[in-house]
Amino acid sequence: MWHDHPVRGTGVGSQLISRFEQVAAERGVRRVFVTSFTFQAPGFHEQHGYPEIFRWDGVPVEGQADAHFRKALHAADAGT
Repeated sequence: MWHDHPVRGTGVGSQLISRFEQVAAERGVRRVFVTSFTFQAPGFHEQHGYPEIFRWDGVPVEGQADAHFRKALHAADAGT
């Protein structure tokens, strides 16, 4: 998902990710994986409980990276 500048910081992204996680958990999803280029919003995902699990440096260009995050939606899956 992408938010244009006027929407950033208004809580819309947080509301969307919260609702997404709720519906995903209701449907039996156990883990969520997301990616973000370092010039986008990796901090947003970390603030919402998505620890970075790995990154590809130099992707899409030198000096940037493709960061990957994972979050367990069920307490039993935390740490896996």
